[in-house]
Amino acid sequence: MTENESSKKNIYFILFIITLLLSAIIAFLVNRDFKYKKKLLELEKNALIRENEQITIAFNKLKNSSNDEERVKAKQEILKLKILTEDDWNFFKNKFELLFPNFLIALKNSNFKYTKSEERFLILKKLGIEAKEISDMIGVSKDSVLNTQHRIRKKMSISKDVDIIDYLSKTTDS
Repeated sequence: MTENESSKKNIYFILFIITLLLSAIIAFLVNRDFKYKKKLLELEKNALIRENEQITIAFNKLKNSSNDEERVKAKQEILKLKILTEDDWNFFKNKFELLFPNFLIALKNSNFKYTKSEERFLILKKLGIEAKEISDMIGVSKDSVLNTQHRIRKKMSISKDVDIIDYLSKTTDS
């Protein structure tokens, strides 16, 4: 074997070792990234579970409250909730339906067709929540909530002086 062939073999061997080391480093980094993302997903899942438990507890307190003071405390707990995702909203809506089983049926049977955001507004309004609080809960601007309220009033042909929920209650018997 000549010196030239020997140096070629050494270069190939070194390149093989470098490739092997780079592959090991890449595999390590990918594995670490996977574990990190898995941990984040687990934390998010646990946060959703805790949030759903808080929603359940808040609605149960509101449902089982026997006096105004308990109702106010239960409402304050509901106001602390954040309803930012579709899953959060669906869970919240299901709990609401347990508390007010006929409200959504009455909405669907009314003469008015509501968008999802209008339905969301009406559900939160039924709980006695004001526009600023609604905006904080669902992560939108107060102006957006007020625009939704305005669209609903326009659909119903009612003035600002008329309470939307009272009007709905009278027209739908809910």
